[in-house]
Amino acid sequence: MHSLTKLNKEQKEAVTSVDGPVMILAGAGSGKTRVITERISYLIKRKQISPKQILAVTFTNKAAEEMRARIKEMLAVKKLEVHVSTFHSLGVSLLRKSIHLLGYKSNFIIYDSKDQYAVIKSIIEDQEFVDFNLTDVKLLHYEISQAKSSGKQPVDILMGKFVSQQNLVKKIFFKYQEIMKGCNAIDFEDILILALKLFKKNPKFMESLTRQFRYIMVDEYQDTNFTQYQFLKNLTKFHNNICVVGDDDQSIYGWRGAEIKNIFDFEKDYPEVKFVSLEQNYRSTKKILAAANQVIASNTQRMPKKLWSQKNDGKNLNWYQAENEVEEMDTVARQIRKEVIQHGRKFFEYAILYRSNYQSRLVEETLRDKKIPYKIVGGTSYFDREEIRDVIAYLKLIYNTNDELSLQRIINVPRRGIGKISLMNAISYSKKMNIPLFKVMSNAREYLSISKDYALTMEVFTGIIENYRQRFSIESFNTVLKELIDEIGYIRYLETKRIDIKARERRLTNVNELLLSVKNYCEQNSEANLQKYLERVSFLSEGDSNSDNNANKISIMTLHSAKGLEFSYVFIVGMSEGIFPNQRSVEEMGEDEERRLCYVGITRAKQELTFTMAKFRNRYGEKVKQYPSSFLLSIDPKLFSVPIIGEPTKEVKEEKSRESRATFFSQFKQMEGSNNG
Repeated sequence: MHSLTKLNKEQKEAVTSVDGPVMILAGAGSGKTRVITERISYLIKRKQISPKQILAVTFTNKAAEEMRARIKEMLAVKKLEVHVSTFHSLGVSLLRKSIHLLGYKSNFIIYDSKDQYAVIKSIIEDQEFVDFNLTDVKLLHYEISQAKSSGKQPVDILMGKFVSQQNLVKKIFFKYQEIMKGCNAIDFEDILILALKLFKKNPKFMESLTRQFRYIMVDEYQDTNFTQYQFLKNLTKFHNNICVVGDDDQSIYGWRGAEIKNIFDFEKDYPEVKFVSLEQNYRSTKKILAAANQVIASNTQRMPKKLWSQKNDGKNLNWYQAENEVEEMDTVARQIRKEVIQHGRKFFEYAILYRSNYQSRLVEETLRDKKIPYKIVGGTSYFDREEIRDVIAYLKLIYNTNDELSLQRIINVPRRGIGKISLMNAISYSKKMNIPLFKVMSNAREYLSISKDYALTMEVFTGIIENYRQRFSIESFNTVLKELIDEIGYIRYLETKRIDIKARERRLTNVNELLLSVKNYCEQNSEANLQKYLERVSFLSEGDSNSDNNANKISIMTLHSAKGLEFSYVFIVGMSEGIFPNQRSVEEMGEDEERRLCYVGITRAKQELTFTMAKFRNRYGEKVKQYPSSFLLSIDPKLFSVPIIGEPTKEVKEEKSRESRATFFSQFKQMEGSNNG
């Protein structure tokens, strides 16, 4: 029998409210994951609902795996029949069965952001577009992704950054979609867009899915975008048993398409919704929560809630104001080392958070100089490394020979002597005859303009790919991958590459780690195969790929990457106006989301919280005066161990705010790059 004795009153209400629409407003540290798993257990044990009728959706692979593990332990079962997945993995499993209805093949490949950059780059380098001097591939990709997340097609798109070239960008969007389909490839936004098309064009075909899942739970609902919202509406068309769990105060991904209005508008689509608020925080001290409540209270649009705790008051918030940014980070590093030595603490109990990626350079340099161990959370993914992308490109091409992006990446990696002119001739034949490049290369000796020697090499190469295509379908995935790497001579290729010894050793180690991880993956998954492995790699988020989670190292990361994590001792650095709140984001998104980001940062701390800033920062050789973040000024001064030094008067603040909008926007625009997260 399911027991609810360890839950508080509101948690019990959330767990036992199982019929009809339910919105659980779960404040930071209020035990929402526990509520979700308890609710699923309650449905099965107390309400006798079949596990196969329950769907739980979250946003990352890591979160889904942790949820599965907790539910399995709670139900005491070896095999979990409850469907727990991300939006994307649910969409892909659906498309594998039915994407042929939309003109694709079931062995489609999922392109990640770097693959998409390559497609866009190839488009703007094409003769048709080369005269327009379009160079910002990342910005074009961002605009296309934003449009897709909002459910827009090329004909609908409005490119804010390219108003004068709107028709040109639409053409690029059209071309992008055309190339993707030609490669039998989709991107992450396409997954749910295509699923929605199936709901619209083939409602009878989709009915079995909508009738299968009669109890649906959605975690992190505040992070859903337009297509995810529409996908959920279709899943619940025959019933209203949907429970969404979220916190509007932690909605920090508007820059990548998340729509906070999905929380506010939920009652319009489900007027009979029951609201349950989880406000008791089990993570932080009372003083940390007081600061968080005071910061978020200024937001113009939010659901009414106030975090509280039965924990003790805790220590006052710390505040350091250094002379410059170098001294600021030096102070932070020395303080952490001092506390570790004096109080016997561990480095892994600490986190240093910053607003923008460019700030990490100084953080890293300082910690290295002080010989303090650290790890970057949400940094470069293991699967973004060149040698790993090479191996994955081979696997993608073996799985889907239409994948011309992967084909052109590895055609001469390792070098196999296929001439550039012959390859260009093969590509020309492919476009002219409208047949896949791989097929042209498979019969290269039939085409007169392809040199006979190069044609034979092409056919040998495609023969290797076809051979492994067969082998992966019938033999052990782990064994075949190792033999593929041996046959193509990839290890020898790395050993002889003209790079420094350390870089060579690092790349060789990475490939060996890949083989080891595949071996472990196959041992833990009896159904492991090429398709499942490629999907797994595609869905691994940056935060999922950290391999040293148990190491005694300080965690350093952007505030966006910190969401969902917690640490005993947290330092938030760069707390000056223009840096945080970030002026560029304020200009583009408004201040509410920046304030929510501050709230998220504060609520990561369990025991102690420290803010730091520099009085002056050097920008292009100029010494720029800094003022304390307006977020700090909304916190009761009595909560700080020392007063905030240099707080300007209201008049000065208003004047400097006007000045800083233009100053910081111009100074940081070029520096930030991937500014958000």
